[in-house]
Amino acid sequence: MSKPDVETFQSYCRTYFNRAINKHFRDVDGSDDASLSTAAPRQLIKRICLHKDTDTMTLTLARMLTWWVEAGNLLDEYIYGIPSTDFEISNTYYPQVKLHFREDKYEAYDNDRKVARSEVSFRWREEDYSTVNINQLATKILNDFAKPVFFYRKGRKAFTYWDKEKAYRFTVYTDDGTDAKKIIEQVIRIQDNSEPDWDNNLREHKDGKDYNVPGSVRVMAKLIRKPKRRPLATVKFAYAELFIPGTTQPIVLVDASGYKTKAIKRA
Repeated sequence: MSKPDVETFQSYCRTYFNRAINKHFRDVDGSDDASLSTAAPRQLIKRICLHKDTDTMTLTLARMLTWWVEAGNLLDEYIYGIPSTDFEISNTYYPQVKLHFREDKYEAYDNDRKVARSEVSFRWREEDYSTVNINQLATKILNDFAKPVFFYRKGRKAFTYWDKEKAYRFTVYTDDGTDAKKIIEQVIRIQDNSEPDWDNNLREHKDGKDYNVPGSVRVMAKLIRKPKRRPLATVKFAYAELFIPGTTQPIVLVDASGYKTKAIKRA
């Protein structure tokens, strides 16, 4: 690669990659070595990813690779599943909205564990999948869960809310019944204006298990610690998906994580 080509390529990286990096790290003030600390995880990763005029080509490529891994969450974990086409052929279901919550990855790393996740889903009582209806649903979720970002404290007690008439079957893991009501009520509000029937439909379930020690398994003489079950963590709204029967890809309604490029609405 000739020197003019290298300079053009690096100029492109400084212009377009840095723009995306600054947007991704919009919660982190500073844009140079003097203002970004190496002691704070998000400041450090932003400092590493940002391209500079003095970078060598090797460093430019290293920054691109780091950004690719950071922005794409490529090292989080493996996913077990089946092809979406096979699932649609083998299963029938009603339209479903899934709300995904995630713990901040750096909080998880500081606590030496995998990122805690949570998911709450409900059946969407709509038969017309028009642009207007789907946009209205996305706007409702955006306003209720992403402005500001909704969060709750995930814990080890199980709370269920079952309403057979309205097809609600929620299970929330938290240590506080108030938090359980907080998330359940917020989800119900997406398509219902009536008050939840806490007295008849909300239950707390205790299994007596100790979730403090996750245990381990020995594989090829190596002791591997099992993932923690029901970790204590603050999880924040990340994104919402709409699954429509007969389609092989969900519609991303809202994204507050910065990772979903095709979301209808962004926080």
